[in-house]
Amino acid sequence: MLECSDSSRNPIQSDFPYSFSEDGHLRHRLTSEPYRFTFRLDDVRGTDREHHSLCLYITQHVYELLETKFHLLREHLEEDSFVFMSPGALDHPGGLLVLIQDLGTVRSGVWSWKLSAHEGLERGSQLPYLRWAAESSCAVIVMNPNEGGKALEHHVHLVWERLVSRSSAEHVFVVAHGYGGLAFVDLLCSRLDEVQRRVKAVAFLDSSHSLWHQPLGKAGRDWLKSSSRTWILSTKPLNRSVGSLKAGCPQISAGTQCHDSVPAVCMESVFRFFSKTIKPKTTPTPFEIITRSKSRAHDENHNLMD
Repeated sequence: MLECSDSSRNPIQSDFPYSFSEDGHLRHRLTSEPYRFTFRLDDVRGTDREHHSLCLYITQHVYELLETKFHLLREHLEEDSFVFMSPGALDHPGGLLVLIQDLGTVRSGVWSWKLSAHEGLERGSQLPYLRWAAESSCAVIVMNPNEGGKALEHHVHLVWERLVSRSSAEHVFVVAHGYGGLAFVDLLCSRLDEVQRRVKAVAFLDSSHSLWHQPLGKAGRDWLKSSSRTWILSTKPLNRSVGSLKAGCPQISAGTQCHDSVPAVCMESVFRFFSKTIKPKTTPTPFEIITRSKSRAHDENHNLMD
């Protein structure tokens, strides 16, 4: 399969027969028909070229939206490796939202090519997450782990070392989809104290991480139990409890059996979880148990006062 390489250097494809409408749906430029992927069993190279063109167009379009609509800046880390982040994100004293994609060919701003093409950007892109961040006055760092040819774990470590660890954010929130969850736990294994101190909450979305195969000790497992939630594929309604704490943290239903759909379906639930972690805990109001004798005495005193 062809990679969506050099997507950041090329102008948006003017010869691609589809374009995104105002409401974020991919439609044919002439007929306005919804996008349909043409799979040719007798022309594998042609199929690969169409997939490549699709990925390249979506990447370029989303990059343009990140820069023009959300005013994000590119921060270069290594040759052919960069992320998008809010202006002044490292100096922002409030919240910092960090998004980590799944392993594959998706780039910054995209959860799924398939959903972006067939169901629109509201379902397949990270734009709704960025909108929430803007409305909540939260800075963002949008990782780009599939750009540059290095391992996804390497990218996550690099972004943490050069950006997140140096930020002034009071609360760091992480959303990790698929293999992105495994890469975050890999970071946690190597920088446990630092991550525990900086990260307020983690949302694992149908994550690939495994506490059976990743060397996370008891302290790390305890932190995950208290500071993270995992939304997994399930036939149960959204947010219903699924499985047990043996998975490393509370598991709840994603409300879907489609891996690509999890970020969109769970978004509101994820942000409710984040908001709950920073709400001040209310102290229970002390109350006195009213016994029958106390009640009678209170009535007598009240009658004397009358």
